[in-house]
Amino acid sequence: MAERNSPKFAIDCMLANVSSLLEADGCVLEFSETGCSRITPDRMRSGDFVKVRLWVEGEEAFVDIQLAEVKKIHKHWIKVEMIHVSHTDRLRLNRCIDTPAATHIRESSLTDHLLIRA
Repeated sequence: MAERNSPKFAIDCMLANVSSLLEADGCVLEFSETGCSRITPDRMRSGDFVKVRLWVEGEEAFVDIQLAEVKKIHKHWIKVEMIHVSHTDRLRLNRCIDTPAATHIRESSLTDHLLIRA
């Protein structure tokens, strides 16, 4: 059962690409009093709050995005703004950014948003 103050939705995903945005592939879970179930992104709305577990290849622990806000949903894509990420996890995300595109974009802007295909 979800805690009273916890987001209704959670996203479990794997980092897939770093370009102008961090991109991940994953699935969406909806929590209710009877448990949780996998859902499609069309059940979510802009403004919903989510918790995200972002797995990074080669690492044993996931990046814990404790609070993110859904900014946009288009078909199977969800764009979230990361609101609450620990300093340690933010540093881990910054280490993932090593593409040429990142040299022209502020690193913090890359790690503020996540585009998820679910």
